[in-house]
Amino acid sequence: MTLLEKVRESPPHWANDTIRPFDEDLFREALPFATRRYWCDSASVNVFRIVGTDHESYKNKTWLWMLENGQRIFSNLREYEKNPEYYLKTGKKNDLSYVTMDGMDFYIRQGTHRSTIARFDFHYRGLTTLHGVTVEDIRIDRQMYRMYRELKKMQEERFLPWVFSHESETLSREDTAGWMLETYRIRIRLKTPGKEWIFEEADAVRNFLASGSDYVRTGRKKWLPFLS
Repeated sequence: MTLLEKVRESPPHWANDTIRPFDEDLFREALPFATRRYWCDSASVNVFRIVGTDHESYKNKTWLWMLENGQRIFSNLREYEKNPEYYLKTGKKNDLSYVTMDGMDFYIRQGTHRSTIARFDFHYRGLTTLHGVTVEDIRIDRQMYRMYRELKKMQEERFLPWVFSHESETLSREDTAGWMLETYRIRIRLKTPGKEWIFEEADAVRNFLASGSDYVRTGRKKWLPFLS
């Protein structure tokens, strides 16, 4: 019985789960707020934590739909039937790569067809871990990113005379062949009329906004009327 026949006869409970879309634009916008970036070209992932893809054709489809309708799924299924042990080997698997921003949910960067096959195949084998893949694990300071977007939104909505930017300083780097780990310090630099502010923590931005609100109530800092 082929894999596709197995699936049609007894589909996994998750077969109709949606393949989540990876928002590339949001990722690129948030990337400057990374505090840690880890990359490895021979890592391992739990195939059942592969939850989405950046492939435009397959975003918001289901895993079952992908197995039956992917553009190159049948050629990949033929290769699978010839060599199913490929998915069990620990050596590097070219063009299978993933990105995660929390260490739990992995999104496909390359290899949507083979990732789909691996999920179904491992379900029936009772396995979980796919080895030899490329993984990029990026941790974002979400609070700083959120505050940056809030400042930007306020500036645009109120036409405020602000000049601000984000800065990323590399604190450390470790690497040898096949892997790399970097850590960063994030700052938001804000120039207001008469003063420059540098924020290294989200709470500092919140305190700035709160103090601005107080200034407005006391009649000071007239350039912050939106905070009253």
